[in-house]
Amino acid sequence: MIDYNDIQRAAEWIRNADGIVIAAGAGMSVDSGLPDFRGTQGLWTSLLPAGMTERDVGSLTKGDCFVDKPVDAWQFYGRALQVCRQLKPHAGYAMLDRWARRVAHGAFVFTSNVDGHFQAAGYEEARILECHGTINFIQCGMPCGDAIWASGNMMDGVDIDALAPSALPRCPHCGHLARPNFLLFDDQCWVETRTTAQWERLRIWLRAVQRPVVIELGAGTAVLSVRMFAESVRGPLIRINPDESEVVGEGVGLRGTALDVLKALDAVLAGN
Repeated sequence: MIDYNDIQRAAEWIRNADGIVIAAGAGMSVDSGLPDFRGTQGLWTSLLPAGMTERDVGSLTKGDCFVDKPVDAWQFYGRALQVCRQLKPHAGYAMLDRWARRVAHGAFVFTSNVDGHFQAAGYEEARILECHGTINFIQCGMPCGDAIWASGNMMDGVDIDALAPSALPRCPHCGHLARPNFLLFDDQCWVETRTTAQWERLRIWLRAVQRPVVIELGAGTAVLSVRMFAESVRGPLIRINPDESEVVGEGVGLRGTALDVLKALDAVLAGN
């Protein structure tokens, strides 16, 4: 159950902030219908090509998967791209955006999610940092250079299970097999130019903000990218998580799903 006093304290920090840092992990996407990644019912397992089981997930989350098993890799991530494009951002995205419009410097998003749901919800591209990249851009798998290009509708209507080697996406510059522009485990080939530019824009934005508040949503402890960033920003931390909501230092932990807690905060901020 969400503690009302903690909700009131978090709402007061949001009211007094001149900039909102939105730090979003995989749990932010769960309420949009995108399963969390790990486990038997997780997204990774549900996307596996026919004949593969949960124990095969690891081989498809490493940087060399597009070299060692290109068809399986593209079946896996091609299906992920279809799912991410089909699902719509939940109402919590609009709530956060509405709060951001009330503060002097608005919001900046830091997310480990590759689904592009913040852009789909109308957030400004220049105010989003995707620390692991995005499934919505493609790069050369070798890579032959720093070029990336939008994935667009490349997998719309494609029968993923019938993908053949000759139909796999190719780099338009060298003809080598292409891959999504996001970071995998033990990945030596990720083109991080876009994310590096996003980091620079975030640093510039943070320098102008005097009273930031960090709203961390659905960031677990298996991959600490979002939590470590959220804790590095000066100012109070509002940590929203169903299981791991504890906060050390200035902040408050709100136990619950992203959407449920955002609704509770929104009611308080609206004066209800």
